[in-house]
Amino acid sequence: MTIQSQPDAQALQAFRSAAETLLSGARSVSLLADFLADRFGVRQQLAHWLEAVPLPHATLLMGKGVLDEQRYGFAGTYAGEGCAAGTRRVIEQADVILTIGVRFTDTITVGFTQQIEAAKTIDVQPFSVTVAGQTFDALPMSRVIEELQQLCQRYAARWTLDHCQPAPLVTDDRPGLTQNAFWQAIQDFLRPGDLIVAEQGTAAFGAAALRLPSGAKLVVQPLWGSIGYTLPAAFGAQTAEPERRVILIIGDGSAQLTVQELSSMMRDNLNPLIFILNNDGYTVERAINGASQRYNDIAAWNWTQIPQALSTACPAQSWRVLETVQLTEVMRLIADARRLSLVEVVLPRLDMPPLLQQVSASLHQRNSA
Repeated sequence: MTIQSQPDAQALQAFRSAAETLLSGARSVSLLADFLADRFGVRQQLAHWLEAVPLPHATLLMGKGVLDEQRYGFAGTYAGEGCAAGTRRVIEQADVILTIGVRFTDTITVGFTQQIEAAKTIDVQPFSVTVAGQTFDALPMSRVIEELQQLCQRYAARWTLDHCQPAPLVTDDRPGLTQNAFWQAIQDFLRPGDLIVAEQGTAAFGAAALRLPSGAKLVVQPLWGSIGYTLPAAFGAQTAEPERRVILIIGDGSAQLTVQELSSMMRDNLNPLIFILNNDGYTVERAINGASQRYNDIAAWNWTQIPQALSTACPAQSWRVLETVQLTEVMRLIADARRLSLVEVVLPRLDMPPLLQQVSASLHQRNSA
C-alpha cells in the first residue's frame, strides 16, 4: 500500500520547476533506491517507472529486492568503494542521480565512500525532496515519483543509457566448502518470490553479491547491526506468509542468541529453510578487531541436534555439510520441503565475502585512527 498525504501545492510547483531544470539539461540519468522506498509503498511505482523509462539502476544492501534485479538496466548492489567498478560508474557518473528512499550508513557504503554529488542529485525522502541541495517539504514520496516519471518520459530521448551487467559472484579454486562456494550454491538455489533473511555479518555481506530472481526479497538490518534479529524475523515472516519459501542464513554466533524460536516455528508447523554458517565464532568481529581474542569465540554446539532438544515431536530435518557437493545435494533434497530444514554449513573461521573484507578494513582503519 502506498503511503500518501496531500502535497503542498506551492512546494510541488517549485520542486517540479527545479527538477525539470536539472533533468532537461542532462545527457544521462541513473536511479538508486533503498529500503525506505519499500517501507513507504512505492515498489510498484518504481517498477512502472523503469518499465516506461529504462534507466541504469541499483539498490543499496538494505533495499535489495525493491527493484527487479532481472530487469534490463539493473547494475548491481551499490556500496560505494565496495561495489563493482561498473556499478559505481553508471550510478555515480550520471549527469543526474535520482536517489529514492536512500539512507547512507557506514557499513553499507564501506565507511561513507559514496560519491553522490549533491549538485546533481534529486533525493526523494518519505515527505520531502531535495533537488541540487534545495529542499522542498510537505511532498509525499509517491507524488514526487509521479512527477519525476513524467519529467523523465519527457526528456529521456535525449539521454544515453549507460548499462552494465551486475558483477558475477567471486569464485576460487580452494578445496573444501568456502564462503565463495556457499554463495554460488545459494545463487543457484534461489527461486522467484523467495524471501531471504540474512543475518548481519558474513551472511548479509555475502547476500549483497546475489542477483535476486524476480519477486524475491532480501531482509537485512545493517542499519542497526542487532545480531540474532533474523531468526525470530524469519519466524514472523513465514507466519505472515506461510506459503512463501523463506530462507534464513545466519551465523553460528548470532543464532545462539535467539535459537529458542526454532521451538515456536516447529510448534506452528512452519517450514523455513535455515542455513547455519558455522565458522567457529564471530568472524565479522574477528575481521574488524581481535582476530584471536577470546571474546570472539563461542561455545561449540551440536547444531543438528538443537531441533530435537527444542521439540519433543521434532518435525524438523537436519544436516551437517563440509563439502560443496554435500551442500548442493542437501539443497536438492530440501528445495520443496514442507517442514523445517536446518543445514549446518561448516566454513573456515576467517573466511569472509569480499564486501565484508572491504568493510572490515575500513572500520579497522577508522577504529585505529
